[in-house]
Amino acid sequence: MTQACIYLRLSRDDGDNVESNSIVNQRSLLRDYARSQELTIIEEFVDDGISGLTFNRPDFNRMMTMVDEKAIDTIIVKDLSRFGRDYIETGKYLQRIFPAMGIRFISVNDHYDSLTADTNETHLVMPIKSLINDSYCRDISMKVRSTQKAKRQKGEFIGSFAPYGYLKDTNQKNHLVVDEEIRPIIEKIFFLKLEGYSSNAIAAYLNQGGVETPRQHKKSNNEKINGFYGHINQWDAKKVNRILTNRVYTGTLEQGKHTKLNYKAQRFIPVNREDWICVKGTHERIISDSTFEIANNLLLRDMKHGKNKPSLFAGLLFCSDCQSQMVQRKMRYKQKETIQYNCSTYNKGRGCSRHAIKYETLYEIVLALLTQHMDWKSHLINSIPNVLKQEQFLEIDFTPLVNERKKYEQLLKTLYMDLDDGLINENEYQEFQTSYRQKIKQIEETIEQKKRLAQELYDKLQDKLSWLEELKTLQEENYLNRFTLVTLLDRINIREGQELVLVFHDAKELELLQELNTAKTEVS
Repeated sequence: MTQACIYLRLSRDDGDNVESNSIVNQRSLLRDYARSQELTIIEEFVDDGISGLTFNRPDFNRMMTMVDEKAIDTIIVKDLSRFGRDYIETGKYLQRIFPAMGIRFISVNDHYDSLTADTNETHLVMPIKSLINDSYCRDISMKVRSTQKAKRQKGEFIGSFAPYGYLKDTNQKNHLVVDEEIRPIIEKIFFLKLEGYSSNAIAAYLNQGGVETPRQHKKSNNEKINGFYGHINQWDAKKVNRILTNRVYTGTLEQGKHTKLNYKAQRFIPVNREDWICVKGTHERIISDSTFEIANNLLLRDMKHGKNKPSLFAGLLFCSDCQSQMVQRKMRYKQKETIQYNCSTYNKGRGCSRHAIKYETLYEIVLALLTQHMDWKSHLINSIPNVLKQEQFLEIDFTPLVNERKKYEQLLKTLYMDLDDGLINENEYQEFQTSYRQKIKQIEETIEQKKRLAQELYDKLQDKLSWLEELKTLQEENYLNRFTLVTLLDRINIREGQELVLVFHDAKELELLQELNTAKTEVS
């Protein structure tokens, strides 16, 4: 007697542990066919929700195991696409593996039975149908990719799982809403990073407070979990860093970070950062852009502080000569303890010099310089007219750069004449040409950067009063706090002789303000 089985497959997942109507229809069709042909079905194999482009399917593998054990000698499918959509793999089974093993293959809707089929059907008709099935998958893949790209560019969230801290909006598809239960945790993580805590220390704080990990939170809310959330129910530096580096918390969607090599590949590969699709303002933010940038800047720095609270200047102090971070040392003299900062390179005995400075001295100098900086910045902002023409503002800062670009463009044009006149040789011509082109490219990049910065500055000046109010709040405090330091300063470079150089986040912004103020004075 024939030992037959039926194989059913569907590429869409129609629900949790519930068979789709399509599977039901396939089963009904195949059992009716088996009865009409007086074939006895001894086993049924179902792969529901699995693509036909891969043959690594649970029930397909189970079926092939029984084939190897000679428990099955006939396989019945609805049509060739249910068996598989990969042209090469499908052909290998139909033309090589099954004939060699003595397996009878029946595709009902294709009217194909390997027991009665002639060579034309096996080697021409079925391969063509298989190729069409393969092409169908390729076309569908291209359409899906195109649709997904369009949705990403419109700022729609197309991920299967909402990021930690957000939920999928039940009223608006492809939109994220803040998970209010998690908002305080995200804010706390960024706050602790700005306070100077290391990622390991932040993880320890969360574990000590009994805060659920992203995986535990998803599980307790009966949400689907994927590999992103890990398998260890403890916070660690990796989980903390993943949150700190995710721009989704600023209201920005960064999508298209990974892609498949082609429609048949199952493995995803990373996409270059410049090719990511980034759209701002797609959903409510949890933290500000400036907080995100500062936190990620501090993330790259050594924030060792043991079990103690981080220093006020943690991650901000650098040796001006070797650019290494300064280290904090406690000094005891005549039963009096003081804090001093030294160059870490010198401290390890690897050269450089001490660049030593005491905490009290550092505090006083930084406070004085910050006060001076804020007074100067307030003066610059106040000096800008309340009514400002955008065209005039954006044009002022680029004249020197444009003139410099024209100079190199002219040099590039005359270079061939110099070669022709024998003033330079071929090698010099190539070197000068490369150098001038690089200079022009650098100038163009600088112009674009200044244009973006000028636009941001112009937008800020439209609400000059609120900008001045922020500065006034900082100026009223006659003491240093961590938030003021990390908000204003990128770093503090320590020179020998207790000299300091403060590097501000808004240095380029102030340079533009100064240029604008100078130009206004010259016109007057």
